[in-house]
Amino acid sequence: MKSFIGRGVILTALGAVAYELHRPWRFLALLAIAWYLLEWLKLRHRQRTIYIVRQRRHRMANQLQLVMGWLELGATQKAREALETLLAQDARETPWFHRIPSRWTYLLLHWDARAEAKGLRIRWEGLESLQPSYRMAWMLERRLAQAITLADSTVVVQVRGQRFRIAVETASRRAPRGWFPGNHGWEVTWQHRPWGVKPGSSLPS
Repeated sequence: MKSFIGRGVILTALGAVAYELHRPWRFLALLAIAWYLLEWLKLRHRQRTIYIVRQRRHRMANQLQLVMGWLELGATQKAREALETLLAQDARETPWFHRIPSRWTYLLLHWDARAEAKGLRIRWEGLESLQPSYRMAWMLERRLAQAITLADSTVVVQVRGQRFRIAVETASRRAPRGWFPGNHGWEVTWQHRPWGVKPGSSLPS
C-alpha cells in the first residue's frame, strides 16, 4: 500500500511538472511518465510471477515431504497414493499450457497460487470450452477475489465458452453483491453479452 501511494505521488508530481512546461519539454516529461508507468507494470508482473513460483515450490515441497514421511514409516501404499495425487494434479493442469492462450495460463496459475495461499483449492471445469476475452478475464479476476475471501473449502469454477459460474461452500450468511444462494453454498454467474444487450438467463445447471 505504501509503495502504491509513493508511486502515485511520483506520478502526480511528474504530471504537475508536465503541465507547467512548454514544448518540447512537456513532450519529454510525458515520455518520462509513460516510461515510469511501463516500468511499474513490468515490476508488478515480475512480483506476481515470483509469487506464483514460490507458491508452487512450497506446494511441491510439502507433497514430497509427505511422500518421504510415508516411506520412512514403511507405508508404501500411502506413499503411492500421495504420488498418484501429485501426478493427477499435474495431469489436470497440463491443458493449461497447451490448449489456452498464454495470458490465460498465467492468470490460472496466479489464481491457483492465491487460493493455495489461503489454504483453498480451485477446481476448474470446462476449460476446454473456454472462449477467452479480456472482459471475461477481468470479471473472473474480480469474482475469484471475492470467492477466495468467502470460501471455507474448494472453489468450483465452471466455464462454458464465454461465461462462467463460481460456487463456494461457506458458513458466512452474507456475500458480496451479485452472489446468490445455490445448491452448494453461494454462487455467482457471468456471461459475455454485446454492449447494449440486456441480461438474459443465467448459466444452465
